[in-house]
Amino acid sequence: MTAKKAVMALLFLLVFAAEAFAAAEGAAHDAGPGWLSPMQIARIFNAAVLVGLLVYLLKGRLVNFFAERSAQIQKDLADAKMQKEQAEALIAEYKTKISGMEAEIERMRGELRKTAEVESDKIISNADRMAVTMLESAKMAAEQEIRKAKTELRNEAVQLAVQLAESLIREKINEDDRKKLVEDYFVKVGGMK
Repeated sequence: MTAKKAVMALLFLLVFAAEAFAAAEGAAHDAGPGWLSPMQIARIFNAAVLVGLLVYLLKGRLVNFFAERSAQIQKDLADAKMQKEQAEALIAEYKTKISGMEAEIERMRGELRKTAEVESDKIISNADRMAVTMLESAKMAAEQEIRKAKTELRNEAVQLAVQLAESLIREKINEDDRKKLVEDYFVKVGGMK
């Protein structure tokens, strides 16, 4: 049955029910107490007819609606259950990863400690070698400065000795001694030729 026919039937039923109510109104005063009045009977009848007509007309649609709604609810429940299971699996995976990360962090800390100790030992060893090298360089530089100073002192001592000898010779050698030295020198140079 189409929706148009259903609406028309419903309108007809309402018009018929209104006429029945109006007729029953006058007869309601004739009934005695304890009995159902004709108006009440008409109302019950009209309500029953209306409910029966609605069930008849909308039965297929109501069944389909409730079937579809039930299927949708079942599907939504299944989806929610699947999403819950996926979320629980994801939580379990993250918990596993987190516990693995804690172990990894501890392993990395241990490696960093070892590396830091090795680097510290290398730095100390290099510092010790540099200190020894610096001491040796300082000793060599000091020894070189001492040799240089000794050489300069010797040169100064020789120059002073030469100057002193010159001044002594000048003071003690007279003119005769000078002539004799020059003659001896020529004799030696002349004998060498």
